[in-house]
Amino acid sequence: MHLSESCEDDQCHLITHVMTVPATVHEAQCTQAIHQALVSKELPPNEHFVDSAYVDAHLLVEAQTQGITMVGPARPDVSWQARTEEAFDLACFTVDWQRQIVTCPQGKVATSWVPFTHHNGHPGFKVTFSTADCTTCCVRSQCTRAKPHVARSLHVMLQPQYEALQTARTLHASPEGQQNYQRRAGIEGTLSQGVRAFGLRQSRYRGLAKTHLQNIAIAAAMNIDRLVNWFTLVPRSRTRVSRFAALAET
Repeated sequence: MHLSESCEDDQCHLITHVMTVPATVHEAQCTQAIHQALVSKELPPNEHFVDSAYVDAHLLVEAQTQGITMVGPARPDVSWQARTEEAFDLACFTVDWQRQIVTCPQGKVATSWVPFTHHNGHPGFKVTFSTADCTTCCVRSQCTRAKPHVARSLHVMLQPQYEALQTARTLHASPEGQQNYQRRAGIEGTLSQGVRAFGLRQSRYRGLAKTHLQNIAIAAAMNIDRLVNWFTLVPRSRTRVSRFAALAET
């Protein structure tokens, strides 16, 4: 179950969308459908706070075309170069998409730029450097672990996706980004409320359609409960601090 809710500081926090899918469906496969549903309801958020499972470069760009800025930790580069100090990951290379030129940290220019389709269907480019340049390079060990006669190659995204991903990573790593992202903690409280007070954990029915209907009914009941508290000036509960965390503060 995927829940979306409003999170303005001075407004009642209401659930705006419910999506129910089988457990085998990855979160990233739901992001675009959630955005489209919110747009259809005329409830698109200016900022959509999500966790890393909902974010990838292509979804960042697609959301921007709908006027939605996705805020969340983009998944990191998992290559060994990105995890090794002083190694050369993709960010160390200069990419000129218009001229289709990629330059390595040593100033060597790639000799090949070929359109490439990733296994997930997204287009990009495969860039390969000269074997002569790579085999004689003095920093080859910081760049590739390929066999000595194999040159370094890169998979480069389209420019909008690459830039959107880099921007998202930089923003999330900044103190301002971390402070802003704390808003997303509210959805964990919503899930907790649904499980503890409204029976969200267990479906009373069989089948996806009936389970989805139950989830919608639970979300509606939670919204009514929140509206009653809002109009009667009952303050929202604060996040509980565990005894262990309280000891750390002292």
